[in-house]
Amino acid sequence: MMVFKGVGLTAGIGEGEALVTAEGIAFNLGVDEMTGTIIESGHPLAGESVAGRVAVFRSGKGSSAGSFSLLQMAARGVAPVAIVNIQADAVVTAGCVLADIPLVHRLEVPLGKLRTGDRLRVDGVRGTVEILE
Repeated sequence: MMVFKGVGLTAGIGEGEALVTAEGIAFNLGVDEMTGTIIESGHPLAGESVAGRVAVFRSGKGSSAGSFSLLQMAARGVAPVAIVNIQADAVVTAGCVLADIPLVHRLEVPLGKLRTGDRLRVDGVRGTVEILE
């Protein structure tokens, strides 16, 4: 079991399978709000779903509508259970606050230490990301 320290931005604990990319994610136009599937053309995770997973990515991208998109996804049960960013932006942070999604950024290790399929536990209060499996 490995635990990495970062900075917690929104409270809560989320646990699930990691979905990892070095790219940003645009929740307003790059993710289908009805299914949680990444639909941005050319995105490395196109066709993958963030629903019920820990989304690990560089930062948000796109307009401020992405915050509302995260809220809509949470209301439909297709949002990530937690988010880990290299550097969180205002759009993702506001969306996580609105949607009650734990958010941690600025980990003490590169995101490359986390891999798609890892089972992660994200603690937004302690600012930790733990690899469970």
